[in-house]
Amino acid sequence: MSLVALLCACGSGNRTGILPPLAPDATILAFGDSLTYGSGASAEQSYPAVLASLVNRNVVSAGVPGETTTEGLRRLPSVLDAHDPDLVLLCLGGNDMLRKGSLNIVKNNLASMITLIRERGIPVVLIAVPEPALLGLDPPPLYGELAEQFDLPLENAVMADTLSKSKWRSDRIHPNAAGYRRIAEALAELLKKAGAI
Repeated sequence: MSLVALLCACGSGNRTGILPPLAPDATILAFGDSLTYGSGASAEQSYPAVLASLVNRNVVSAGVPGETTTEGLRRLPSVLDAHDPDLVLLCLGGNDMLRKGSLNIVKNNLASMITLIRERGIPVVLIAVPEPALLGLDPPPLYGELAEQFDLPLENAVMADTLSKSKWRSDRIHPNAAGYRRIAEALAELLKKAGAI
């Protein structure tokens, strides 16, 4: 078996889980930072915009460039109040890592956000962000640990895979339009496998 085939056989670390079916008029909230906002591409090329067309549901983009998990935790309640979503896609942590913030704080903040969302009876999908590195890009284990702890669907691979290849990047930390489309396609596939779509 080739090295590439061996690596693929090991799996991406994704967790599919089970999600309740989303009604045709359901609202999906994409909550995060510049990766959700779509920095590096136009608004209609961001992953939430592309995902909306792939799953034929309303996807609200609530991405704030530069936001840390601490800032996201403060912002989350008002965003949930404003949109009353049926599902939340949570993608934060990259700015903490870029600023060399504590991974324990990232994990605790994400856990608090997951708890807050779930207390409202809303399911959550976690999207892992890779740790900046000179060689290779991998998400820190905290995303997998949180997915295990809360029994969440997790997209653990597509962000790291996209940002590791120059053809899918607009700069070192943001995808381009083709990269955001890959992310949207991976999330659409996960939602289908989990039974949401």
